Amino acid sequence: MKKLKIVLWVIVLGFVAIIFLSNKDYLLAKQVLQINLLYGEPFHATELPNAIFFLVFFLSGFLIAYFISLSVRFKSKKTIKNLKAVATSQLKEIAVLKKEVESLQSGSSGHNAEAKEPS
Repeated sequence: MKKLKIVLWVIVLGFVAIIFLSNKDYLLAKQVLQINLLYGEPFHATELPNAIFFLVFFLSGFLIAYFISLSVRFKSKKTIKNLKAVATSQLKEIAVLKKEVESLQSGSSGHNAEAKEPS
């Protein structure tokens, strides 16, 4: 399984390298990011390569998605913890009930044998 992961990562990185190399001229071309605000003059960022803009926007989207899913993961962990506690308590209750049934069966087995003979 470990070797499969390594092979898959090499394939993914190979595809990324192919995409980067085939679009190298565009990704290394420098552009200015301009944000036109409703008031005042537009904001101009420094001139950066397109690859930097792609990385910045990809990472910001990744972080936004991570923080949005963080609360869901905490809720899931809490639910799993509660369900595990319920399952262990029910397993303990099942063990107690099995012991009780066994004690009733062992105590009544001799009584049932006597009751079955007269029939």
